[in-house]
Order: sequence, then C-alpha cells, then structure tokens
Amino acid sequence: MAVAVETLVPRASKSEFDQIEVAISRAIEQTGRPPAGLMSHFVRPSGDGFLLCEIWRSTEDMQPFYDEVLLPTLAAAGCEAQEPIISPVWSFARP
Repeated sequence: MAVAVETLVPRASKSEFDQIEVAISRAIEQTGRPPAGLMSHFVRPSGDGFLLCEIWRSTEDMQPFYDEVLLPTLAAAGCEAQEPIISPVWSFARP
C-alpha cells in the first residue's frame, strides 16, 4: 500500500535545505534514477525549519532511502529530522 511520509526538520534554514538538496541530488544521480518506489516529493517551510512530504509505493521502498541517504545527508548538514509520520494513502492522482 502506498504511504505518505512527512518528515519535519526543525531549526533548519533555507540555505541548509539548499545544501541538503544538492547532496541528495548527487546521491540520486550516482544511481542514475530516482529512488525505487518514490511517487511524489515536495518540501515546504514549517515553523523554523522545513517539512519533507513524499508519497512512496510502500514503507519497504521508503526505508532504505531514508536510512542510507536522507538521514546521513541531514546529519552531515548539521540537521536532525524528527521521527517521520507515515500514513496510508487511499488515493493518489497524477495530472
């Protein structure tokens, strides 16, 4: 089942996010494709940080990318994510 994953990164500036985005883009480029199972991704400001919002085909697809790419990249930038909120997706449409 598809899942929505919302990960809050508090106390992080736009410039820190930009640094993280570049590092994650490089990691994705090394594989030559987007992460398997990633269906949608966007980031928005939230309080004094930002919120990563993604739709994945399953938690099993999300977990390796989260553990092996996202968390280490955040740590390298001096940021720490809160525990993600993972919810089932009942409907997802693409234009």
